[in-house]
Amino acid sequence: MLFNKVWFSKFMVFFGYLMSLIYIGLGVTLFIPGIFTINSWELRFAFALFLIAYGFFRLVKMITKKAEPND
Repeated sequence: MLFNKVWFSKFMVFFGYLMSLIYIGLGVTLFIPGIFTINSWELRFAFALFLIAYGFFRLVKMITKKAEPND
């Protein structure tokens, strides 16, 4: 069988953790001056805060999904 559901589900869990870390990392890099050329500090702060919050939301969602029992 070409498509293995177990392998794909493990890959998607890994990909979910990776994407949450990427969102958090991108939000942190927006706080560092000189990397992105957005002139408005308020706009960079808003995007950074949103990306960090969304990354933590995804991370907590994946951790709680892993902790709940399978029915």
